[in-house]
Amino acid sequence: MTSTHPCWCGQTDLTDFSPEYFHCENCQTLVLKNWPPAERFDVISDAGDFYGRGYYESHLPRAYGYPDLFERARNDLNERCIHWMRTLLKYRLPPARTLELGCSHGGFVALMRWAGFDATGLELSPWLVEYAKSAFGVPMLTGTIEKQNLEPGSLDLVLHFDVLEHLPDPRTTMQRCMELLKPDGFMIVQTPCFPVGRTYEEMVRNKDRFLEQFKPAEHLYIFSRQSLIRLFSELGAPFLYFEPAIFNDYDMFTIVSAHELSPHTEQEGTEVLLRHPEGRIIQALLDANAQHKELVRRYEEIDADREARLQALRQAGARIEEIEADREARLQKLLKMDALYKAMEERLASKSAADGSGAAR
Repeated sequence: MTSTHPCWCGQTDLTDFSPEYFHCENCQTLVLKNWPPAERFDVISDAGDFYGRGYYESHLPRAYGYPDLFERARNDLNERCIHWMRTLLKYRLPPARTLELGCSHGGFVALMRWAGFDATGLELSPWLVEYAKSAFGVPMLTGTIEKQNLEPGSLDLVLHFDVLEHLPDPRTTMQRCMELLKPDGFMIVQTPCFPVGRTYEEMVRNKDRFLEQFKPAEHLYIFSRQSLIRLFSELGAPFLYFEPAIFNDYDMFTIVSAHELSPHTEQEGTEVLLRHPEGRIIQALLDANAQHKELVRRYEEIDADREARLQALRQAGARIEEIEADREARLQKLLKMDALYKAMEERLASKSAADGSGAAR
């Protein structure tokens, strides 16, 4: 069917996928059916615009049960932010000039600065920009990336986590990001990953966690791996390095580059971080996060072993019950045979007695 809004790839003949989304078979992207008004995509008034103050203070907690901004500013640092930091250091060591689009409370911008990066954040909401400055003391830009007075080829890194799916024109916005990168610069992207091949009905039947990403109020395009590769390849960045996403059930996490990249070792990253006091704090967070992951891994291993042993006990118990049932069945059969044998003996004894009595007469 023809959509009123085309896919980012230009296709207008889209297939019905779910109550909220079309499917573009040309590039394997999900496209929102009911497109929001153009004013949705900017913040002029923090009091009333969709991505203004209310989005963070009330919409996200009420609509999805997410923690509020103040709780996230505390908890994100040792969870998703340190996960992103580990991958960032794998592909680029400080110093480097970085810009994070949609940086929310600014916590990751702060971590990057402590690690030695010249990092800046960008947000649509003036209220949120002031919050990030106050909470983490980080430099911030206000508004869309297209409206920023930034020199082309001036950035080493552009990062955006959970931003791409909100963009009304992802090709144009990503093209602007590419223009801002130095020749050896690259992007780091986290966005929901449409699992090509699964139908909506299968997702509903299996309670697929990807359904959590069907957010028609804000998720406009939901990319697959195939469509993400196509988008950036068409923009001159054909090298995509997919890393494990922190929310691997429904996200993808990738490094996007116009050229091949050579990852750094963890030891190389550690050596750089330990050269200055703030970097030591980042290394301590990385160490604590690694220890936590190891404890979780061990717990899951122990829990799996416990479950395997419990299952073996259940199977052994079931086998014992089978053996006991078989023993009982054999016993009943023997008792019946014994009863038949005794009855036969009694009949034979009676017949013998009767025959003997007749002979005596």
